[in-house]
Amino acid sequence: MEEEKKLYPFRLCPVEDLFPWGKEEWMLADLGWRDTAVRDGWLAGNALGEIMETYLDRVVGDDVFDWYGRQFPFQIKMLRVNGAMPLTVCPSDEDARARYDSLGKEKLWYVQTAAPGSSLLLGFRKKVEAAVFFSACAEGNPEPFMNVVPVKAGQYFHIPPGIPHALRGNLSVIEISESSALDFRLCGWGQALPEDESLGISLGLADALDFISYERFPAENLMGFSLEDRRPEDPANVVRMAHLPQFSCNVIDLEEALKITAGEAGSCVAYVCARGSMALQSSGEGGTDRLKLKEGEAALVPAECEEFYLVPLEKGTLLLEVLVEKREDGDLTFSQ
Repeated sequence: MEEEKKLYPFRLCPVEDLFPWGKEEWMLADLGWRDTAVRDGWLAGNALGEIMETYLDRVVGDDVFDWYGRQFPFQIKMLRVNGAMPLTVCPSDEDARARYDSLGKEKLWYVQTAAPGSSLLLGFRKKVEAAVFFSACAEGNPEPFMNVVPVKAGQYFHIPPGIPHALRGNLSVIEISESSALDFRLCGWGQALPEDESLGISLGLADALDFISYERFPAENLMGFSLEDRRPEDPANVVRMAHLPQFSCNVIDLEEALKITAGEAGSCVAYVCARGSMALQSSGEGGTDRLKLKEGEAALVPAECEEFYLVPLEKGTLLLEVLVEKREDGDLTFSQ
């Protein structure tokens, strides 16, 4: 009987979607109609969804597989905006599961680059009536109701379900979210919103009205924290950007080689190189023991890769680290 091959860290091939306002680069995705493929080693050419079907908990870890099954739990995109991105809102897990048999969409936005004048629209300045907001979106001008925040490179923002949001200007943003396609487009700022035929469902303004949060969005959530906002208990080069039931995300200032013992987390780990370049060193069989990542590239370390090193290849290298921590709030079941 042939010995079972051990999984190894691998890079993923991005998939691009072009829009009048810029483009989305799917860096890690398992949605069926958007599914990123492996670039390296004996798994090269296989889509992430195919790998999940074959290797199951070996990819994501026992705890994650017990919760999500064959659905990979999170996705990573690069948003490259040159103009005005449509105003968007996403449903919660509860709403998405009840209506679409899908995950909802918690989001984290990390601003990689931002030209002067770039801004984020996030939540309402004050409570608004649904009918008033509907009319404003239909007329192409909901901005007077929105918080408009200038942004700069290095900031990050948590975007909860139900909170309308958009980007404007010339900027690149790394989006980490649950593995879901449920982005509801509310307003195209006077431009017609294209029909999304990939899902076979409507994702427009009327479909989202009853799960939008019309309350005032707290000012403290608009601060745009950055790496400088370290807590006393954080390592000197690490800041935890998000610790959600759906995923956790850290930003790592990779000043020197860092040893990672991933097996203790019980989860796969993804890395995005937000600045500079780095090497991921492991003893993977059949893949590569030194995987290089340059700015804008992503890699996934399967859960069964228990130990590896992150090594900077140039000064100022910055990484985003994404994983799923053990959930205690029951079982998730939906169709695969």
